[in-house]
Amino acid sequence: MEELSLSLKNRLPMVDFLAEWSGFAGPETRPKAEALIQAYDDGQELDKTALAELVIELAKEVWPIRFALHRFFGEEGALIEWDMVEKAVRRSTAHLMERFKRSTRCRSLDEMFKHEDFDQAFRQEEKNEIESVRHHLLESYWASHPSSLQPLIEEGRSLLSGYEERLEELKKIAEGWPSLLAEELLSKVKSLEDRIYFKGENVSLEIMDGELAYYREQKELPIEE
Repeated sequence: MEELSLSLKNRLPMVDFLAEWSGFAGPETRPKAEALIQAYDDGQELDKTALAELVIELAKEVWPIRFALHRFFGEEGALIEWDMVEKAVRRSTAHLMERFKRSTRCRSLDEMFKHEDFDQAFRQEEKNEIESVRHHLLESYWASHPSSLQPLIEEGRSLLSGYEERLEELKKIAEGWPSLLAEELLSKVKSLEDRIYFKGENVSLEIMDGELAYYREQKELPIEE
């Protein structure tokens, strides 16, 4: 299985995830996340199972918002995001960003990060600065523009519901299978959950439907003794 972006067995990565995304959570989930973050900082031994459950709960709750922000800033809001970040970073970093945009004609931060010359133009310190500022500004933009993003958030909720239905069906297919086959499928499910819930990826439903069709077909095949 491909390496996961978030381990649900280690406390620190889970606490870091809560700290990164709790600002987008609602009035019920956010206080619970903040309480666990504070408890961890105070040196308390957190129950891994309860921590993992909250991480999954928060990840699903904020996914439609992440989807909406990614769609907005990846399309019509790309220049808005660039300008916000450029104004918030250090002057030297802003100068590099502006020079890079002129020379490469990049129209968004995503294009800049994916450009083949990006690693040579920016030091790791500057990359980290841009990423950090970008994340905080996303939270700020979301807090001040929730209504304008609502149509995209609803689209994200619908897509998330489709993910959850397909992931649950894949898990049901694994029930009653020999251990090796079940392990293969559940590993695939865990990878998809990681990509969607924690990385925040917009995985094609057609890809997931293809996985479902394949494993349904495999389920119908006779198992050799």
